Amino acid sequence: MADLVYYVAVTLDGYIADSDHKLDWLMAFPLGDDATPYDDFYRTVGAVIMGAETYSWILENSPEAWPYANVPAFIVTHRSLSIPEGKNITLVQGAASMVAAQARMAAKGKDVWLVGGGKTAALFAEADELQRLFITQIPVVIGAGIPLLPVSKVLNLKPVTQKVLKSGAVELVCDVVVG
Repeated sequence: MADLVYYVAVTLDGYIADSDHKLDWLMAFPLGDDATPYDDFYRTVGAVIMGAETYSWILENSPEAWPYANVPAFIVTHRSLSIPEGKNITLVQGAASMVAAQARMAAKGKDVWLVGGGKTAALFAEADELQRLFITQIPVVIGAGIPLLPVSKVLNLKPVTQKVLKSGAVELVCDVVVG
């Protein structure tokens, strides 16, 4: 069965974006050639899930090209959002388990990337639908912002790999332990 993987960069103080939903702190940080290449990760992905805020941010900041054109995208929202013509994007709502099942089926055996944001990732984590975290922790403190994973229950994690990069960033892959 395909895993739901939350692949994200985070500040040392636990934020995935600043209070204005900006990623300047990340864009200014060079990871270096010892970081896991994005393309290697993306080859494992068969579908993506994201919340409405993340979807809107991507459309605003990448108006020339939808970055997930070759995989189905599921946008968790209660709002009516516009979808660029010809894109494989589905607006979904309902239980996290139903959305996860729909995305897994569309992923055809590959993993489902839970793109974000933090509240959307927490929704799936709290429903025991999140299997893996792939976090790149950037050594910067921004003081406030959008939290990594604002869950209301304890998540037990089993480290799979941890790599300190030459840049000072840390790549951490953990499995979520259910039960």
